[in-house]
Amino acid sequence: MSCLAWNCRGIGNATTVCHLCALVKEAGSHIVFLSETRQKVERLSWLRNRLGLKGFVGVNSVGMSGGLALFWHESVYMDIKSLNDRYIDAYVRLSPDDPLWHATFVYGEPRVENRQYMWSAIIDLKQTSSLPWLVIGDFNETLWQFEHFSEKHRSESQMHAFRDVLSTCELFDLGFSGVPYTYDNRREGRNNVKVRLDRALADNSWRDIFSNSQVVHMTSPCSDHCPIL
Repeated sequence: MSCLAWNCRGIGNATTVCHLCALVKEAGSHIVFLSETRQKVERLSWLRNRLGLKGFVGVNSVGMSGGLALFWHESVYMDIKSLNDRYIDAYVRLSPDDPLWHATFVYGEPRVENRQYMWSAIIDLKQTSSLPWLVIGDFNETLWQFEHFSEKHRSESQMHAFRDVLSTCELFDLGFSGVPYTYDNRREGRNNVKVRLDRALADNSWRDIFSNSQVVHMTSPCSDHCPIL
């Protein structure tokens, strides 16, 4: 079983849809989370048939900003607990014989001045469940300076606030294979910025269940973000 999370920067384009379908088919993904869909929910539901995933829930974009979509295979039990423009929170069971766990699919606050509200929301979600927990998606922030590739340094206070959240919630980065970044602004020369903004985090209980889990940074020509698997 695999889970694909991708800031697709709009899913209305036919080329992006075809590329997404190819990624899902290649990886055999049973859970697919999209952020920045830039679509209304009613326009996203048709993707279920293209992806071969019958389960669906979404959050409307506001104009051409934001929008979330979560798809899952009919064999997966998915109990949606809450959703808004920043995350979809759910309890998941992969099969009747598998354990129940907590999953939060995130699209982090893009405005630095409001990022504290995102961190508070994650801490609040920690209090809602004692189940093994996975948090995955685009956090719009990185943890360390070496994950930020540009001429300008990233704010240490921003990264420290993110690290504090992980410490408070006892979440650990699951690592990755592939390119060292997940976002590329695709500008030339000194204006180029690459950052690891997308990741998977989990607590020790989740890591005990899925001890062989691996995170892969995939590539796509359709977005400035890498899909993560």
